[in-house]
Amino acid sequence: MMTESKKILVVEDDETMRLTLAALLRREGFEVSTASDGEDGYRQALAMCPDLIITDLQMPVLNGVEMARLIRGQCGQLSQAPILALSANLQDYNLSERMNAGINRFFDKAANDRQTLLTTIHTLLNGTALEVA
Repeated sequence: MMTESKKILVVEDDETMRLTLAALLRREGFEVSTASDGEDGYRQALAMCPDLIITDLQMPVLNGVEMARLIRGQCGQLSQAPILALSANLQDYNLSERMNAGINRFFDKAANDRQTLLTTIHTLLNGTALEVA
């Protein structure tokens, strides 16, 4: 178990996915906040300055790429928070668009591999360079 609880913001419009992911992360000892769209996610990120942001790419109001761009435009610690994007349709987003948004890592929801997801989360929280998978 971790000695200091890391704060993770989960931004996901699908309620079942959002609640399932939040429960999984809480069981891992993380402090979790959730948002149902990119605009709410951006507001919460400003308020809580999370250690990691996990976002869906396809959402109403602001999508994950737009939200990531806004976060990267901030000053200070928030602009440095790793962003993990989840999508069932990664091919809908070209590589340069995703990289330019400042998203650190991409995870295919269709893989539904919880252990790989948790490993990716721990890797991002321990500080890694920008990478795309």
